[in-house]
Amino acid sequence: MIGRIQVEDVKRPAATRKDSAWGAGTADRPICLPKPQYTKVNGETPPYRSVRALDSLRQFPESGIRTITDLVRRSASKYGLCHAVASRTTVAIHTRTQDADVDGKSKTVELVELTGYTFTTYTKYEKLTIDLGCGLINVGLKAREDKLCIWAQTCADWLAIFHGAASRAIPIVTAYSSLGLSGIQHALTSTEASSMFVDAQGLERLDAVLTAAPLIRIVIYGGDPGASRERCDDLKAKFPTVRFLHIDELQLSGNQLPAERGGPDAEDLCAIFYTSGSTGNPKGVPLKHKHIVAAVAGWEHVLGRHLGTSDRYLSYLPLAHIMEFNLSHLALYRGACIGYGSPRTLFDATVHSCRGDFRELRPTCTVGVPAVWESVRKAVLGRIGALPASEQTGFWQALEDAKTFSYNRLPSPDSSDGRFAPARELLGGRLRWALTGGGPIAADTQEFISHVIVPLCGGFGMTETSAIAGVTDPADWRNGFGSLGSVPDCAEVKLVDEPTTGYLTSSSPPEGEIWLRSHSATDHYYNDEFETAMAFTEDGWFKTGDIGRIDARGAICIIDRKKNLVKTLNGEYIALEKIEAIYRSCTTVRNVCVYADSRRKKPIAIILPNKQAAVALVEAELLNSYGASNESDDVMMQRLVLRQLQDRARERDLPGLETVEGVILSPLEEWSPANGTMSAVGKLVRRGVLAAHQDQVDQVLAALPPV
Repeated sequence: MIGRIQVEDVKRPAATRKDSAWGAGTADRPICLPKPQYTKVNGETPPYRSVRALDSLRQFPESGIRTITDLVRRSASKYGLCHAVASRTTVAIHTRTQDADVDGKSKTVELVELTGYTFTTYTKYEKLTIDLGCGLINVGLKAREDKLCIWAQTCADWLAIFHGAASRAIPIVTAYSSLGLSGIQHALTSTEASSMFVDAQGLERLDAVLTAAPLIRIVIYGGDPGASRERCDDLKAKFPTVRFLHIDELQLSGNQLPAERGGPDAEDLCAIFYTSGSTGNPKGVPLKHKHIVAAVAGWEHVLGRHLGTSDRYLSYLPLAHIMEFNLSHLALYRGACIGYGSPRTLFDATVHSCRGDFRELRPTCTVGVPAVWESVRKAVLGRIGALPASEQTGFWQALEDAKTFSYNRLPSPDSSDGRFAPARELLGGRLRWALTGGGPIAADTQEFISHVIVPLCGGFGMTETSAIAGVTDPADWRNGFGSLGSVPDCAEVKLVDEPTTGYLTSSSPPEGEIWLRSHSATDHYYNDEFETAMAFTEDGWFKTGDIGRIDARGAICIIDRKKNLVKTLNGEYIALEKIEAIYRSCTTVRNVCVYADSRRKKPIAIILPNKQAAVALVEAELLNSYGASNESDDVMMQRLVLRQLQDRARERDLPGLETVEGVILSPLEEWSPANGTMSAVGKLVRRGVLAAHQDQVDQVLAALPPV
C-alpha cells in the first residue's frame, strides 16, 4: 500500500447555534407572499410572488432596455472606461508525469502556463461587438434567417461573437464544447444552422461535424491564428464549399466596411439553448431578447446591489449553460468586470509557473456547482488536518465562534478572520459572495463555506426559465441554508399536488411540484410539440419537474426532482439527489450516484473514491488491528467506505430506507462527459453511471442478504 497513515482526528467542538438565534434580524420577515386576488384551485397553492412585485411582475431592468443589444449599448455609455472583460492567453503546455498513485500507477498530465489577465474596457468591448455583427452581415449571414452555432469553451470571444450576432438579429445556437458528434450534429441539423464559431479544440474535431452537417457554409474560429493555419488549410481542402475565417478577420471586415444598421426587436429570437441532457435527450429552448432581458431584471432586484464597477466576476462554467450566461449579463448591466477562467486552471496546483485563475484575478463574486464547493471544502479540511493539534482545535473553535456571532447578527470576531485567511486565499482572498447551483448541496458544506470563505447563496432555475426561478440574497445568506431564497421579481411560482409520491399542498408547510410563470420563460421547445405539451400549460405555466416546499417566509426549498424519486420494495419513495448531497460530503467520496433497486428496501451507492482518503482509512484500520486482518485491501476499503457513508447517514438523521446497504468503488479515473457519466455542467448522468458499472451493481446486489 502507498500512502500516509492518517493522524487521529482532533475532536471538534460541538456546534453552539441555538434555533432561537436563527429568527434574529430578517429571519421572520417574509420574502414572498401569495399573489393578491387569486382564484383558488384545489390541489394547488396560490401563486407566490416577491414582496417587491406583488402587484406586477418586472419585464425590464430599466426603461429603454428591451433587447440584449440595448443592454450592451447602455453599459458602454454608462461605464465606458471601466473594465468589461478580462482574459488570459496560453504561454505553453507542459507535460508532467505524476508519481505513482495508491494503485501503483503513474500518469502523464498536461499543465497550462498562462499569462496574467488582459483587460478590455466597456467602450472597446461594444465596438468589438458592433464590428463582429457587421462582419457577420458582410460574410453573407441574414438577420432573422441564418443561425450561428457557438461550439466553444467559455471565453471572451464566446460572449463577443454572441453579442455581435444579437446586434444584427442573428440567433445563436448553443452547444457545449464537450458535446460528441451526435450531440453537435443534433443541434446543427435540428436548427438548420448555417454557420459556426469554434475554438482551437473545436477546430481539431471539425471534420466529422462538417460531414454530418452539410448546411454549414461559414466557420469562424478563435485562438491563435498562426497555430491554426495548417489545420485550416487542411479543412479548406476537404470542405471547399465552406468558408473559414478567424474572428480577427471577421472584426476587421466589420470595421472596414460597416453594414447597414439594423438591430433586433424584443420579440426576435435571440438564442436556442440546449438542455444539458442529464435526464434525457437535450431539448432546444428558444429564448427571445425579451426573455433574457427579463431574467436580468429578475437577477437585478436580488443581486444587483451586490455588484458594481469595483467587482470582478470569475466566469468559468460553460456559457452554453443558461445560468452562467445570464449572470454574465447581470455583471455587464452592473458595470462589473467578467474575468474568464477554466475548470482546469482555477487553482495554483493545476497550472504551471503561474497562478490559478482565482488567485490571479482575485474575484469578488463567482458561481459554482456543488462538486466545486465540495472540493474546496475538502481541500481546506486537508490543510487543517495537516496542522498541529492545537492549531486544529483553534480553527474549529474559531468556526464555532464565527457561527455564534453570525447567527446573532454580530460582526465576526477578528480571531476568525485570522484563522480563515489561508482558506480564503485559495479563492483569491477577496470573494464577497458566491452562488451554488446545478443541483443540491449538503447544508453543512454550504454552512462551512459560508463561514470560512464566502457567503454561499443558493440559486434555482432551468434553461426554460432563463435560469432564474429562485435565488438567495447575499445579505440574507444566514437564512439560506437548505433553501433557495426568493422568487425573482419577474416570476411567480406555485406548488401543485404530486399525489403518487405523497407531496401535497395541503401539508404544512405545503409541498408539491413547482410550477413557474415568468416574463423570462419560454412557452415551448424548439420543433418538439410532444415535449411542449408535457411541460407547458396553455395559461403560461411551466412544470419544472422539481418537487419543493414553500416555508413560512415564502422561500423556495427543493426536495428533489420527480425523475429522481424512486420507489423501493416497501413502497416508499426516496429522494436520490438529496441523499447524494449528504454522502458526497464524506472525505472518501469524490462523487456518488445512489441506485435504488425496486427489489430492495434500501439503496446502494456507486462511489468515485478519493483514493488517498480511502487508503488512509485502510492504513488506520490495519494500524489499530496490528495488521491482523484476513481481508484484502480492496475488500477492506469497500467495507470502510460503506461504514463511513452509514456513519454520515446517522449523523444527518437519515431514515433507514435512505441509508445505503452496499457500495461500489468505481474503477474509472474520472466521471466526465467523455465517458458518459456526467453532463457538460457537472450533473450526474445516471443511466451512464449505471451502464458503466452494471456488472459491479449486479454483483453487490447478489451478495446482499435476502430481503
